[in-house]
Parts: sequence; C-alpha cells; structure tokens
Amino acid sequence: MQRRRMFRWGGSALGMAVLSACGQSRISAATGFSLAVAASLNDVMRALDAAFIQPKPRPAAVLQAAGSGALAQQIVDGARFDLFAAADRTAMEKIIAAKIVSAADVVVIAHADVVVVAHSDSDVVQLSDLATPGTRVVLADSTVPAGRYAQTALTNLTAIYGADFATNVNQNVVSLETNVRAVLQKVQSGEADVGLVYTADIAKLPDNIVRSLVIPEGYGVRAEYVATVLPNAHGDTPAFMEFMRGDGATTIWQSYGFRA
Repeated sequence: MQRRRMFRWGGSALGMAVLSACGQSRISAATGFSLAVAASLNDVMRALDAAFIQPKPRPAAVLQAAGSGALAQQIVDGARFDLFAAADRTAMEKIIAAKIVSAADVVVIAHADVVVVAHSDSDVVQLSDLATPGTRVVLADSTVPAGRYAQTALTNLTAIYGADFATNVNQNVVSLETNVRAVLQKVQSGEADVGLVYTADIAKLPDNIVRSLVIPEGYGVRAEYVATVLPNAHGDTPAFMEFMRGDGATTIWQSYGFRA
C-alpha cells in the first residue's frame, strides 16, 4: 500500500520534487513527468499537478522552476524535459530556432498582469516614488521575461510621469535578478524598497509583507504564458497540457493570480 501511494501523480505537496537549476542534468525519465517552468509558475504548477490525477499510477513529477531564458538554453543544450512553460514567446523562440519544436506546437496557457510591489516599511506609496532618488528598486534582468515586461511598463508610465521617468527609475535599480521570484524575495527581505513582479507572485502573500501598487489601466503590461510538449515526452504529457488549458483548471489558475 505504501509503495502505491508513492507512485501517485499529484495529491500532495510531497508529490513533486523541486530541483535547482544546477541539478537539472540529473533528471531521468525514470522520475516520470519532468516539467521546466518559468519561476512565476512554480506554485500554480504544484496545484495543477495535485489536481491532475490519472487512474494509472506513475512516479511523481519533477519540477524545475527558473528563468524562462535559462531553461530554454538548457533544452537547446540537450536537457530532457517533457513540457516547457515560459513567461513569454521570446524564450520559446530559442527552441523553435533550434528546430526542437515548431511554432505551431506552442500554445497559450495563461496570462498575468505586471504589478509594482513595495516593502511594507518603505516610503513608496505611489508609482511616482519609484523615480525618487534613493528609492531602492529591484528588477528582473532584461534577459528574462519579467525584466522585459518591467521595462515595457516603465516606458508606458512615461506618458503619466514624464519622459525621464523610466530613466530615473532605472538609475535607482540596486540589482537585476535572474527571475521574478528573486525580485520578490529582495523586496520581502527589505533589501529593496520596491520591485516589479506579476500578480501571480503576490496572490498568496499576506498584506503585511508587501504592498501592491496597481499600474493604471491602459499603461500596464500583461504577461503571456506559453507552453509546449517537447520531443520524446512522457506519453501522458499531452493529456496534462489539455488539462491545464481546460475548464477544470480555470479556478486553479485564478486562485494563484493568473487569468486562465
């Protein structure tokens, strides 16, 4: 009985192992599904995993969450995964260019809005404060989707706060992170006053940790999450993809701050 429970797909937080980026080379087909996902998808993928229960027992899935660009490069370099889910299409273009998948294989799975988050003890109370000298801003690096989305949002806000707004905010940047979760961590820890993340990153956070500043309608940025089943994937991977995009997963996506 105990052995059969170990081989169930989903069902508890222990049903999924999380590997660091440096450990991905040890992923084996023997572990069942291996999912390479954007860092901001980490929590919702755990929930989707738990909800996707099939009659046929299988080993637990292995989840690797990191920057979309870094994961794409690992796939190009030969890393084996069953499914790749990225926070934008730029990362997908790497594996399309390498002829690993075709553009027709890539589908949209969800969206999320970019939001400004400030540490609860910071002096940042409105968006204009991001450009105030001395404000410690942290962003994702432009090599990852969250960094590109952030720069687009800052550029959009110049229409409200002046032509120098984006430049002044970037002058306040104290660090550029490799993924969006690292940005949130810097704000949570107080190492930065403010950062740009996704609504999904703060959906489950208590209000006393960070405060969110919503970008006005018409000036914000909506992240587009896309996914593809990779060559030689586990036989049930297409079924998991279909489940993620189906009505049964809608409430899960929404509960984690995504638009299904």
